[in-house]
Amino acid sequence: MIYDNTDNPKVTKLRKAGLLSLAIINPFSDLGVIYRKGVQPTIGKLKQAWALLNRQSVASESLDWAQAVARSGRTLEQLETTFKRIRAGWWCVMMVGGGLALMLTGMVLLANDLPSGTLLRAVITILVLAGAGALGFVKTLITTYRLWQLQERRVSEREGGTFQDFLAENRWCRQVLTLGHSH
Repeated sequence: MIYDNTDNPKVTKLRKAGLLSLAIINPFSDLGVIYRKGVQPTIGKLKQAWALLNRQSVASESLDWAQAVARSGRTLEQLETTFKRIRAGWWCVMMVGGGLALMLTGMVLLANDLPSGTLLRAVITILVLAGAGALGFVKTLITTYRLWQLQERRVSEREGGTFQDFLAENRWCRQVLTLGHSH
């Protein structure tokens, strides 16, 4: 605070009272504190994030399918089982979150007269559930792509194992929603 300057011995009680009175009278003094404690650090963090997003990516080595599987340290069956379990878990998150969001949306739309506080809480809950469903969809899509790479034995650009190849060759949306196979 402006008036709490105990480490400065020159500050008198009269000066502290004056600074306190000025802070009470001047509501804009809080804006300076908000700017220094909240806005400036946030801007610094946003600059760091922007720098990370816009840095030039370093060319990574391109492994073929056999090298990628060998580097994982697991057998093909272990990798496939792990990806199937992860996909099933995220699929459940997608279905539960999305399903509950749809049901709650339907209930809100069918309700005649909801108090504004209840409506606000319901909308926030719908947004959180929809976010969980969307996260589950994306994670299921990623895991479905990884399973496709594993089953097709293609991981590098040279082998035709990129995400664009996956999207072009499959009914990816159907596979994600139904847990279908890429074959």
